[in-house]
Amino acid sequence: MKGKQDRQRLIRQLVRENMVSSQEELSNLLEQHGLCVAQATLSRDIRELRIAKMHGENGYFYRILQAEPVKPVHLDASISDSIESVEISGAMAVLKTRPGHAAMIASIVDENRLPQVMGTLAGDDTILLVLRSGSPEDEVFASLSLLFKGLDSKRIQ
Repeated sequence: MKGKQDRQRLIRQLVRENMVSSQEELSNLLEQHGLCVAQATLSRDIRELRIAKMHGENGYFYRILQAEPVKPVHLDASISDSIESVEISGAMAVLKTRPGHAAMIASIVDENRLPQVMGTLAGDDTILLVLRSGSPEDEVFASLSLLFKGLDSKRIQ
């Protein structure tokens, strides 16, 4: 393996060809191909490759949502400042924004097709994100953090 691109190419191949149900299982498959990957690196690769855990007849499995990897979007800092808080619970997330800013923020989320988000509903200062089944809160937050800088201090747990 030469690097990140080769590793991610192998991950895509393994997810397409196998019913991978966990990061541990994916890690074992990578090891069978001579590649030892740290859990944090594997998590980041899964996020960047837009791989999500879906529910099927035989339980949960990983599926590639889009061929294009997630690339951080460098938005103007004032856009990120529009978000006042982020709270994630189960299959929903709520973003509180400055009055009149919710539609703009929801539009950015929609345009970037985050793998964990099925859709958004925006009011004046509140956005409801409907999340895909089984989306871990930390992955949802990590994807939002790629779009909007400085969310760590705005997360409500």
